[in-house]
Amino acid sequence: MTGDFENEWENDKELVERFENSLKSNLDLYFEEEELEDIIRFYFDQQKFMKALKASNHALEKFPYSIEIKLMKGQCLIFNDELDEGLEILENINNLSPNNEEIILALTNAMLLAGNVKEAISILEDFLPLAVDKAEIFYSLGNFYRAEDNTEKALYYYKECVKMKINHEDALFQLAMITEEEGSFDEILQFYQEFIDQDPYSAGAWYNLGVVYNRLGRFEEAIKAYDYALIIDDSFSSAYFNLGNAYMNTQEFELALEAYQNTINCEGINSENCCYMAAAYEKLDQIDQAFKYFKKSAKLDPEYEDAWFGLGMCMLKRDKFFESIHYFKKAIKLSNENANFWVGLADAEYNLGNLQASAEAYEEAINLEPGILETYVNLSIIYFDQNRFEEAIDVINEGLEELPEEAEFYYRLVVFHIKIGKYKEAFTNLENALTLDFEKHTLLYELMPEIKHQKAIFKIITQFKDSSKKA
Repeated sequence: MTGDFENEWENDKELVERFENSLKSNLDLYFEEEELEDIIRFYFDQQKFMKALKASNHALEKFPYSIEIKLMKGQCLIFNDELDEGLEILENINNLSPNNEEIILALTNAMLLAGNVKEAISILEDFLPLAVDKAEIFYSLGNFYRAEDNTEKALYYYKECVKMKINHEDALFQLAMITEEEGSFDEILQFYQEFIDQDPYSAGAWYNLGVVYNRLGRFEEAIKAYDYALIIDDSFSSAYFNLGNAYMNTQEFELALEAYQNTINCEGINSENCCYMAAAYEKLDQIDQAFKYFKKSAKLDPEYEDAWFGLGMCMLKRDKFFESIHYFKKAIKLSNENANFWVGLADAEYNLGNLQASAEAYEEAINLEPGILETYVNLSIIYFDQNRFEEAIDVINEGLEELPEEAEFYYRLVVFHIKIGKYKEAFTNLENALTLDFEKHTLLYELMPEIKHQKAIFKIITQFKDSSKKA
């Protein structure tokens, strides 16, 4: 299957190159109508909408009565922000070829963009009894009612779509989004369970049930659902992939590895499944294998940022900090809004003694994603090591705004306040820390061994220990 797709893509690519060369050389080479349609589709799939529009204009000079090419031109115009002209073409060909499903879907989608949602809904609902691919009509109606903020109707039509086509990815995604927004997990679970009751051998229904369980964090139940899907269809690559993710969440990394390998066996190797394989190897501390698969992933798709991040983490674990910085920077260049990438870079810079660069990277991570414990802790350590205690206090206080119940922050504030002679603040923070988590008080001795000789501190700790025993 994968091979057929690749051959078809290569053939289309050669066809497009021949078409482009003929235009550059002003050669009026002959192309069949179907070939010109393939050329326009190729550009469309590559999201090169201006080229697709030029190709459709050229094609219409050769085949001026082609409904298919006019349809494509209308869609090209819409994607090039020429909505009115695109709508006019689609309305004209709809009059010429009424009840053409492809035209009606294109026309109503254009109406949605133009804000004529109610009219689009009316057209689709009238057309529904005549539709061959009812699932697509149901899906479009779901989208239009969603645009109208009519969640109840949208849910109804998405569900009807899934009943017709259980693996309709877009409808499933919309159902998942609504479920998240509305918190209607019980309703969607019941929907898939009823589907299974009617057809226990629907691999797609079991798979979708697993997806909902996974979103709920009920990973064991998700694993069972994916297993059922795979018993019914042992070539269901998405079920293997999600099964691997569920095993990663339950920290069963060997089983996750097996599931990812089965994904590759079913669908062939790609950058994503390679990267997940590598992540499982990394969790198993098999860094050489992890590096190998992250490298494969990056080679298959040089713009897949997670692969470069994974390579950076492998180098970090090997204490090869210069190399890890190289990979982290490649990941950040591709996606500079991922806090984890900046944390990785900060760790590597810190290990090389580049404290300023490390601090800047941690600050970037905090700005992007407030609430990650280690970013505040590590940045405060940098300031602490440089005797910049006031700045260390500011960082921890910033962390407390996001994580007010985190005892470690209070213990660190105890030490930082003692360092600047603010004992009253230190005692207040110590009481807060001991109340939240008494057992973590040993952190004080790690941060400042001489604190054991602070009688007032020792007295407070002893009092809390005694009172907890009595309780």
